[in-house]
Amino acid sequence: MVAILCAWLPLAGCATVEDAPREEAAYAVVPPPPAVGMDYRIAPDDVLRIQIYHEPDLSLEDAQVTAAGMVRMPLIGDVSVAGLSAGEASDVIAGRLGERYLVSPQVTVFVKKAVGRRITVDGEVREPGLFPVDGRLTLVQAVALAKGPTRLASLGQVVVVRQIQGQRQAAMFDLAAIRRGKAADPEILPGDMVIVGLSRAKAILGGALLAVPALATGFIALDGGR
Repeated sequence: MVAILCAWLPLAGCATVEDAPREEAAYAVVPPPPAVGMDYRIAPDDVLRIQIYHEPDLSLEDAQVTAAGMVRMPLIGDVSVAGLSAGEASDVIAGRLGERYLVSPQVTVFVKKAVGRRITVDGEVREPGLFPVDGRLTLVQAVALAKGPTRLASLGQVVVVRQIQGQRQAAMFDLAAIRRGKAADPEILPGDMVIVGLSRAKAILGGALLAVPALATGFIALDGGR
């Protein structure tokens, strides 16, 4: 059973301390997440592919959305796309092109890189930082993006902070149990903060982290309420 689990989760840290170099190498080849969903809203710094049917000179392979939420198109100039889905952006661009330049243009927008979807991974990990999320992501995968936990990491105390209905809430998970298949691997959402190690979580969250024992029962408000 252990061998099967290790084969299924090559990044889940089944290695011993002696195998640490091999485990570190595994974190360098984290597979890319799946493509963004149809409901994704375009954000500044995203990279788009914009295809105009039968108009290769007007199509763009790597169109980066500016900080102002614009994408610059041939003929029509800047087009505001931030906050739109790919389908809605296609309609807006087609409408602008159809006003003066093309008859019934067919436009398709793909989100190649969804930089607007990000998570923070902090605490006892090798490379803490801000990471883009291009598709569904689990807690194990999120920690893998930060090159995995350090050798001194408190795997039983991984705190996830999330905005739920406008309120900041937190829950604590046992990464070691998840790796062994003894607990479910929760989904991490864009905007989440993953903090490995309770001491680091307390340092980041300060006095907001009050009901520590309750964190293991699910997401609770950081003021101690449900």
